[in-house]
Amino acid sequence: MSNNRCRRFVRGISRRIPCFVAWSLLIVLSSLYFIFISPWIIIQLSILIPIIQGIILLFVINNFILAINTDPGRYSRAPPDENDDSETTFHKTVEIHGTQCRMKWCQTCGFYRPPRCSHCSVCDFCIDTFDHHCPWLNNCVGRRNYHYFICFLLSLLVHMFIVLSFCIYYILKNRSNIGDLSSIISLILMVLIFFLTIPIGGLTAFHLMLIIRGRTTNEQVTGKFKSNINPFDYGYLFNCSRIFAASRPPRLIYEKKSISKRKSNLYEIETKKENMKNGRYSNKTKHISMTSV
Repeated sequence: MSNNRCRRFVRGISRRIPCFVAWSLLIVLSSLYFIFISPWIIIQLSILIPIIQGIILLFVINNFILAINTDPGRYSRAPPDENDDSETTFHKTVEIHGTQCRMKWCQTCGFYRPPRCSHCSVCDFCIDTFDHHCPWLNNCVGRRNYHYFICFLLSLLVHMFIVLSFCIYYILKNRSNIGDLSSIISLILMVLIFFLTIPIGGLTAFHLMLIIRGRTTNEQVTGKFKSNINPFDYGYLFNCSRIFAASRPPRLIYEKKSISKRKSNLYEIETKKENMKNGRYSNKTKHISMTSV
């Protein structure tokens, strides 16, 4: 038992390392910029520039936190009494907008996965509209947190371009003092941001292309709709509005206590209605206790 616990502990720590690195780069590099470069910008240009940059940075951090902590759309596992281990039909076909889509049986969760759903081997859950598992978030990217993920990438790119531009401007205006600490910090920021812009910019462009086409990363990589029409492509405008303007879908997994409480409330309402029909209604509410399922 101790060896298994140690392995789980080490695995959990290793999964959090990329997320820790991402947080460190964001906070440390931004702090260096605001400490060494922003004071000069306030004196030479305007105090509004660092204020606007600070607001953009807060927007980046907010979307990063939401992308990490939001449930991506996990499905609850089927209860043991409903999980049919003897299921022999591993695929079912459904028709969506005239296109045949295959639903695969998930042996771990015990149900047929809905279209666009996939089982994440890292999180060990079936995810609604599964895009990919992001190690930098230590979380899956799915239907419920994709909006925060793409907003994080876009706002991060804007923040990086602004910092890079003002670092270049600072170097051009202080070429005679290139050996100062602020100039050295500015050069370091320029080099790091330049190399970080290539993968982050490429990833952002890739996801914008997927949004326009109405696809997920999983569907693009596996070539799911390569030979068939994509039934989830509703046009450029609607595809973008579905990501950027739609409200967050409800959670698909609940605790047993909340399910029991919800069922108990529904049972009380039904009992109340029945008493009203039979003429036995009173102001006192009939309390019925139910055991959790």
